[in-house]
Amino acid sequence: MRDTRKDSDYFETLLIDFEVALNETQAALDNGNFTSPSERVDICQRLYQLAIMRAVSHYSYGAHLGDVRRYVLEILPYRKQLKDYCDKLPAPHQFYRNAFEKLGGQSDAVGSANINRYIYTLWWLSLLQACEADQAHIDDALAIIGEQGKDTLLDNIAIALGDTDRAVSPLLYYPEVYKTLNDTFTAEPEQQSALLNQFIEQWYAQLEDADWHENHECDCEFEYTDYYIGYWCFELSLVANILNINKDKLTPHTMLPIDLIKQ
Repeated sequence: MRDTRKDSDYFETLLIDFEVALNETQAALDNGNFTSPSERVDICQRLYQLAIMRAVSHYSYGAHLGDVRRYVLEILPYRKQLKDYCDKLPAPHQFYRNAFEKLGGQSDAVGSANINRYIYTLWWLSLLQACEADQAHIDDALAIIGEQGKDTLLDNIAIALGDTDRAVSPLLYYPEVYKTLNDTFTAEPEQQSALLNQFIEQWYAQLEDADWHENHECDCEFEYTDYYIGYWCFELSLVANILNINKDKLTPHTMLPIDLIKQ
């Protein structure tokens, strides 16, 4: 177990629930149970996000990274499916996809604040890098995420992961949360670890709009986003790996996925 807020029975039940939810929802989609194009997009978004939540839950449960990798690699097909169903929206309704595919400057989607799509994107990339996904797989993920030249942090991360021709935006979608992390890219080497330590200290408190904030206190789950999957600052481990920052320079923290940091 990597997580200490829930016991093994909780995660064992949760992982079964995720498998059932993914399989049954995908079958319903394939069988045409959802009649409107926008409803099918909603369902595809749910499947994509559930796939990310499942991978994170396996990490929290304590699975070997080789086993976590399997579930991380299964995220991309769900994201491609979301794009395919967005492409099928009627022309007058194409704007509807923005709330699901654009990571900043959009309204809520199915009751979920837009920053959630941004966070889950960073987590996905973090897990791909930590689990040593093939470069072709990472390239496909970056291509479908898009957003080139729109967010400094995402641009810096994408360039480090292989999108070397990418333009870099001067702006951040969510500076109130991510400015400190982004500053790490331009800081002097001796300042980088201090910035990462500063970032994680305020990370959770500043993410009150995240669907999963305070989910460890939720006993009755009414939506799939209510489930507690663990609080992990994966974006910090990703940046630490990109900048080759040694884990020994980071202050121990309950939300730091220390075993994902390579150095």
